[in-house]
Amino acid sequence: MNRHNGFSGRDDDDGYTIVNADSATILNAIKASNYGDHNLVVYPCLGQFEEFYVECCKDSILGRNEIFILLTYYQQVSAVRKKMYSAGIDAATYENDGTIVILDSETAYNPNSVESEKYNITILTSMMTKQVRARDKKGITLLSDLGTFVLNNRIADLISYELSMPVRFDSNVRPFCFYHKDDFNVLQEEERKRICCHHMNNLVVS
Repeated sequence: MNRHNGFSGRDDDDGYTIVNADSATILNAIKASNYGDHNLVVYPCLGQFEEFYVECCKDSILGRNEIFILLTYYQQVSAVRKKMYSAGIDAATYENDGTIVILDSETAYNPNSVESEKYNITILTSMMTKQVRARDKKGITLLSDLGTFVLNNRIADLISYELSMPVRFDSNVRPFCFYHKDDFNVLQEEERKRICCHHMNNLVVS
């Protein structure tokens, strides 16, 4: 597994740690995270999520020569493109050449009929991993908002999905599971603990 010389907040004695910090510190931790690390980010508002995905997109496609995947829930795909364009990223052009993928998370986390690939996002990630090799990219940064599970009362599916993911992947993918703080707080304390245990870095914007 290729690794980026970056950030890790894992505390193997306690099972996990939660890093509470200001948005600039959290953004730096996101950018510095290692390939393979399964990460969790709790954000306070849509504006903060916008800042994160814009800055992470720039870092991914311009700084790291990666493929950038964004799964959005509280914002339509067209609104994401508009936000990126206003920040100097021509998302449509990058989407056409396969460098950026923007998808509604409700579609991405819809169960499909292939049992071995329970969610569409699993198929998408597998496809894009092949594109990394074919297009001589360094890896993939994946930002996904999991609000669809909470707002559609699919908590059991959410727990099952998160627990099916390893703490560390043996691949050049940096997956970030984003939760709006109100969605994360809907979960029971034990559910939050179980989810945090399956992430290498648990980052909360304070």
